Amino acid sequence: MSYKELADHLQSLGSKVVNHHEKLEGIPLAKTAESLEKAVLRFEKRLDDFLGGRGPGIQDLEELLKSPQAKAHLPLPGLNIISQKIFGELLEGDKPAAAKKEFFERVKKEQVGEKAVAIIKEFFFKAAQMPPPPEDKVSMQNELLRLGGLPDEELQYEFVHRLKSVAVLKKLANANSLPVSRNAKRGELVEKITHYARRAHANIAHRAP
Repeated sequence: MSYKELADHLQSLGSKVVNHHEKLEGIPLAKTAESLEKAVLRFEKRLDDFLGGRGPGIQDLEELLKSPQAKAHLPLPGLNIISQKIFGELLEGDKPAAAKKEFFERVKKEQVGEKAVAIIKEFFFKAAQMPPPPEDKVSMQNELLRLGGLPDEELQYEFVHRLKSVAVLKKLANANSLPVSRNAKRGELVEKITHYARRAHANIAHRAP
């Protein structure tokens, strides 16, 4: 069926519904009409995206990147994690706004809007389910080992999303007896924790049979 034939069919169907709408009834017909409406809305959305030169999924992506979830869960390291999943590489931009623009334009260019939307939604869901930082000493020692085994971007994401407060970083450092000063700033804490987490994980990995 061509798009012209589809348009003619829809127009004929619309006229038939208008002419007989007062006597249409019954659950089977209503359920079929509901399914048809959903299909029409999906088609209309994709048609609007195509006619606007945006491609499928781009409008949804734009809305996602402006959403409260993006503000809460998508700092630069998170955007780089998603970029790696889609494109296999990090973004060139080193500032959030520039990186977000670069990501959006590349998704449009490579026509992977729907894939990007699916991955971002999954990312938001997992980010929202992340547990709070551990409290007891043993859990914090295990946390250091876990952090040491994360890829660089995922580790950075932990520091800007889940372990972003200085108080939490100091507790983590103290629980693992890391050599940090009492007045250590956030940057120093992140650097020390990263160094010793990597070293601790490497030692464990080296001992593993």
